[in-house]
Amino acid sequence: MLLLLLAAQSATPADASAVAPTSFSILQPVPNEPCVRRGAKNSSPDDIVVCGKPLPSQKLPYPNEVVLDEPRPSNPDLRGTGALALEAAPCASLSGGCSGGLDLLGAGTAAVRLAQKVLAPSSCCEEQSEGTNPVLLGRDAVRGVKHAFRKKPDKSRRVPIPLDDAPPTTFGKVSD
Repeated sequence: MLLLLLAAQSATPADASAVAPTSFSILQPVPNEPCVRRGAKNSSPDDIVVCGKPLPSQKLPYPNEVVLDEPRPSNPDLRGTGALALEAAPCASLSGGCSGGLDLLGAGTAAVRLAQKVLAPSSCCEEQSEGTNPVLLGRDAVRGVKHAFRKKPDKSRRVPIPLDDAPPTTFGKVSD
């Protein structure tokens, strides 16, 4: 094993000129660009090629001139004047802005109305916006309580027996 390692070390190295040199370019090569080309008087294979006068198409734009294909922030500098320019006057002039808020009463009313629709399908929401209006829900609740405690008409088709008549004097005979 040791002899094999010694033999590998004593072998002649490969010719360096046979390996192709790697070149680098900062900018993409342009056919009509006056760059230092390989094979010029003072160039060597190890040189890094840099174009001396880039074309206008190769220049990078300033940050404010960049046109993005993606959404960009409306107030990137976070300045007050930028915020005022983006918002309508009443909301931008308030320190808290305009709140959108969450209608908790409307959401609760809608949940109660949904349960009401499950129990009695034809019992609610005849008027516009009745499904989320808590005042109209209160009105319907008062009507429901009144309806629960009112006297209901008799629907059993019973026939009243007059008790004011005199009792009969003769009784019927049972025949054999």
